[in-house]
Amino acid sequence: MPQSSSLLIDLAGVSRLAGVRRPVASMWRTRFNNGPDAFPPPVSEEDGRPQFSAPDVAEWLARTDHGNNPHAEADLASVAAPRGFLFSNAQAVAELEALVALSHLAGDLDKCTSADLTRFAREVDPSDAFLRREIEDHARRGSPWVDYVLNLTDAVYSPSAAMQLIADRSASAGRASASAGALAPEVAALVVEMVRMLAQTDSVVRLDPDDASLSSMLAQKLGDGVSLSLPPDAPARRLRRRLRVDGLLLSADAANPAVVVARVPVARGADVSSMLHTTEEVALSLRSVDSAVVIGPSRALVDELPRPEERERADILRSGWVRGIVRLGKGLVPSASRESLSLWVMGNPAGAPAIPDRFTATADLSAMSLTPAARSDIVSDIAAAMGAARDVQARQFRFAGLVPTTSLQARSESLVSSSARKAKKSPSTGAEVAARLDIIGSSIQADFDPVEIDPSPHNVLRPAPVSDLIRDRHLRVVSGTRVKSELIGSDGLVVVRVSDLDDPSAIGGARIDQLVFASEHPRASLTQPGDIVFRTSPTAAAWVDRDGSKVVAYPARVLRINKKDPGGLVSEVVTADILDAMTGPGAWKRWSLRRVDHRSAAPLARALNAIAEARADLEGRSARLDEYATLLVTAATSGAVALVDASNDRNA
Repeated sequence: MPQSSSLLIDLAGVSRLAGVRRPVASMWRTRFNNGPDAFPPPVSEEDGRPQFSAPDVAEWLARTDHGNNPHAEADLASVAAPRGFLFSNAQAVAELEALVALSHLAGDLDKCTSADLTRFAREVDPSDAFLRREIEDHARRGSPWVDYVLNLTDAVYSPSAAMQLIADRSASAGRASASAGALAPEVAALVVEMVRMLAQTDSVVRLDPDDASLSSMLAQKLGDGVSLSLPPDAPARRLRRRLRVDGLLLSADAANPAVVVARVPVARGADVSSMLHTTEEVALSLRSVDSAVVIGPSRALVDELPRPEERERADILRSGWVRGIVRLGKGLVPSASRESLSLWVMGNPAGAPAIPDRFTATADLSAMSLTPAARSDIVSDIAAAMGAARDVQARQFRFAGLVPTTSLQARSESLVSSSARKAKKSPSTGAEVAARLDIIGSSIQADFDPVEIDPSPHNVLRPAPVSDLIRDRHLRVVSGTRVKSELIGSDGLVVVRVSDLDDPSAIGGARIDQLVFASEHPRASLTQPGDIVFRTSPTAAAWVDRDGSKVVAYPARVLRINKKDPGGLVSEVVTADILDAMTGPGAWKRWSLRRVDHRSAAPLARALNAIAEARADLEGRSARLDEYATLLVTAATSGAVALVDASNDRNA
């Protein structure tokens, strides 16, 4: 059988193998194009991309000490591929996965003939449920990839990891999968947590046979306490291979309550009508004890639809099974980065009230990152909404709002409108908030003079998207300035960099000479008091510049509130909202910012400034006490000074 010498690698694979960025690999090929240490020449070409002998590349990296991976030769199979193999070829990928599964179930395949492989496949899978057919096809090829599978499993340490790597590489090669591509880890984690919330002690989780990656991850995360099943007559060969390699078995007990997991679309190019048809089939399959989680594009599950599709969706809602609707953000399907996802939770509410008396929880998380805390809160919101009336009354919803289920059936616009958004961090009723303010205010009087409050209700301004606030001229975005690093010094104007937003106490360490800045950037503006300096990656972060006259270095930017017409915006509140917001390019346009009635805005800003100053004073005092304690210990243990027991003098 072919050995590792038949493995090929492209320049993207070289960069992954060496642990460097893609341009570095291209530079090596250009710079070291001749001489004794020349980069290996290409041996073939595929879709216009040069292919190199993977072992030759690994040997060159080791011999010339290039790259950041000392184990390049051992890791070779994880980034290379056999000659003639394409990760974009579904049949080839299926054969490769079947070989991994067979090597796990039948033992070492080293030195096996094609006849041996076929015999092992018939013994392991006599009913041809998950690998026999693929192994027989591969045997007819002459079994060219067995050695690669063994090397791959060794490189990633386990058959399960090998299956995941194959899935990742095939998904990456098949970017054309679009909306049907693999889910981002954070949204897959949300599905897991929703299913865990719905699953009872004796529940069976019915996995989606068409999304092997999601279903495999779901099966592993749920653990041994939950039984797993597949829809009747579902072939699900790829998923069955993954489950067998992971050591997970399927249950045949159809009588137990089921939690159905469904992903739409099931195929590339599926239209809205077919997605709704799949969703309707899920709803129709549910019994009174069952529940379901459906994840799919917002354009089908939430957004405004043409009349025919709107009627299809209304028919599903008319069943009364939809208990929760959550709109998520974009970028959660890497192969369709502009696609917004939504999630439906279906089930029979506690007490099974009549459909006209049912409520559905709706939430808009499109401007939020799916952090563990955010996932936990939205799952708790949906769980409460599916409970009895007392559960709903006891729950202080963070994200969700309750709307009559019947009103959703007649809604022609988006099912999750901006009016359904909940103000963040509003955990109580007005009376409870006023009482809590009074209690906490009394407890902090030693550090801060509590704000005088009027317990009578005031006007509530709903949160608004940044794009709307800019359109209405309540807010303005100011780009940062591209400051050359060589001009940064220790004197002059303060420069605020994106890294400074992780630790605002570091602001002031980087400066630029005022005359040099004016010469280099004659049109650039400085910050004004109250400006919010922000960034969108790697995490959302913001800081209020209370003094102004600072340089904001790109890619950091500024949100500037219109002081003549702030629209209820308060700098400190905006900053708090950004810290919880979704990250990524362009995400800031979809951020939802809380607003304050004009009568409360000025007192709130003054109070927050005073609290910040009090906190800084307390932190300074705490730091000085820490330093004093450290010095006391050092002095006593080193003999630098002797400590006098003053209490003995007083008692003498």
